[in-house]
Amino acid sequence: MVYDSVSLEDNLRQGDIFWNLPYVYFNLDELFVFYNESLFEETSWIDLKKEEVQILASAERTYAIILSQDCDCIREEFISLFIVSDWDKAYTSSKKWMLEIINLNRSSPSKMYLPHDKNFNIEKKMHIDFCQIFQIKRENLENLKNLRICRLNEEAMEHFREKVAYYFHRYAFDEYYPLDKNEMDKYEKWRNEKCERRIYQK
Repeated sequence: MVYDSVSLEDNLRQGDIFWNLPYVYFNLDELFVFYNESLFEETSWIDLKKEEVQILASAERTYAIILSQDCDCIREEFISLFIVSDWDKAYTSSKKWMLEIINLNRSSPSKMYLPHDKNFNIEKKMHIDFCQIFQIKRENLENLKNLRICRLNEEAMEHFREKVAYYFHRYAFDEYYPLDKNEMDKYEKWRNEKCERRIYQK
């Protein structure tokens, strides 16, 4: 319905969906630092003195979808992904599901619905969580292509890109706010219009 199949030979791309990827995390207030085979220390990040250390971290298996642009999936050292989570609802009514899905699409800019599809090992209705981003080294993710189960099809990708763009652009913005007075003079001349200046630009 919204997925395309992929092969091991296909390049990594934005919209690729994986399962069983490691989501690694740790508590910065309770770090377990490894110094040698017999010496561990529990400390906090703010109290840690050494520049480079090895720490113990927790990891859980998760579904994830690639956020990085296609070009970055080829050349950058790290690839960014969103967590994909199970939907914690158990409706049996199609109408209830319809209302839930439409409500999520309309009022939850931080989430995007993904339907279940047993053909791609997606057993439950799920959602992308734009609040949860993590990174994996590109060379590591290349070696985990066998965990890639599908990618969003063309129509779903249009919605994905639009949702992501809206999520990260929910703030007031103008391009000239960091300019000083002289730069603002040039900017207004370049734009051929007057702008509302801040105190430091007058």
